[in-house]
Amino acid sequence: MSLMTFLMILTSSFSIVFTKITHPLAMGAILLIQTSIIAFLMTFVLKTTWFSYILFLIFLGAMLVLFIYVASLAPNEPLYLSYLMILIIFISTFLSMIIIILDPVLLSHSFFLENTTPHLTLPSTPTTSSLSPMYNPTAMKMTLFLILYLLLTLVVVVKITATHFGPLRLN
Repeated sequence: MSLMTFLMILTSSFSIVFTKITHPLAMGAILLIQTSIIAFLMTFVLKTTWFSYILFLIFLGAMLVLFIYVASLAPNEPLYLSYLMILIIFISTFLSMIIIILDPVLLSHSFFLENTTPHLTLPSTPTTSSLSPMYNPTAMKMTLFLILYLLLTLVVVVKITATHFGPLRLN
């Protein structure tokens, strides 16, 4: 069993477990684990790590915000795993392993290579192997616009947010 197959099995089993968990911190932990697994899969498929780094950092920042919000509002509830939940975890992992191993399309690496779009893969020439298509001259204006828009949005949100009101107020 290859690493990609194992990561696909973990992703599908975590997706099934995510639908059954009601504790917010456990849901956040599963979402963070699943994001890191998908970032690994993106690295294998796209042959570049930039998009997986960006995805992981965005989700990590969102999970930190969610953790602060949940920790300040929710009471300290212990996490209980019932026997039914443990049984669901094992059955979902076993079923997803059977489905992925028995399906020859999912095991072939050409399935991943054929489904990747050519603008997401890097050129193979040595002079342009480190360039990303996001920073080519035709997309430079749009990239700069998005960077400036996100910076302006960050400044506006920080200025609008009143730190003296709400669950995270200063004393």
